[in-house]
Amino acid sequence: MKTINYCVFFFLIGAGCARQPRLSTNSSFNVTSKLNDSTWYGTGELLRIKESTQQPDNVRKLNLLVYTDIDYPGMGNGPNPNTTTGCADGDCTRTQILMIYNIPFKKGRTTLAKLNKRTTIKNEQANLSYVGNSGGLVKRYINQGAKPSWIRVTKIDQATGVVEGRFAISFKEDMTVYNRLENGMPETAQFTGGLFRIKIKDVILK
Repeated sequence: MKTINYCVFFFLIGAGCARQPRLSTNSSFNVTSKLNDSTWYGTGELLRIKESTQQPDNVRKLNLLVYTDIDYPGMGNGPNPNTTTGCADGDCTRTQILMIYNIPFKKGRTTLAKLNKRTTIKNEQANLSYVGNSGGLVKRYINQGAKPSWIRVTKIDQATGVVEGRFAISFKEDMTVYNRLENGMPETAQFTGGLFRIKIKDVILK
């Protein structure tokens, strides 16, 4: 009986220490995922927003911004509608923007519902936006309680400022967007298997 208990104990310890999935070191993009079962990728920024008088170590939350130039139905024939660079070189026409606010600057998993409750600014909630070639909003998806919807910080390199993590998010269409596109785009946007590895960027408020 003791032998069985020891086996169970070590199995649980091993499971807890199992390595988290990580973004490949040779990935062309610092954020990858599946979006509604299609390959999705983009260029991410991890923003640490602080007052000019604050020390970086005193700011314990981050904002994740990911943008890409992957096409979507109804995009039209504006400039560069068919590029798929993921905005890796910085020269692109952005078509999709993923934003996640108030991520705790520590290892661990947090639901989007908790993150949204921490906001102090109106409309500062996690969302996926589809934008036109001129940058105008044409459709937005937000978290409305569907699961799974979480983000996990798996590693923090204090020396380099690089943060790694995972996410799985279920969004539904924001029906309050007045001029949203009428097309065959789905009512939901589900990210699965999301991975990121991004260096923190300090943004100082003026």
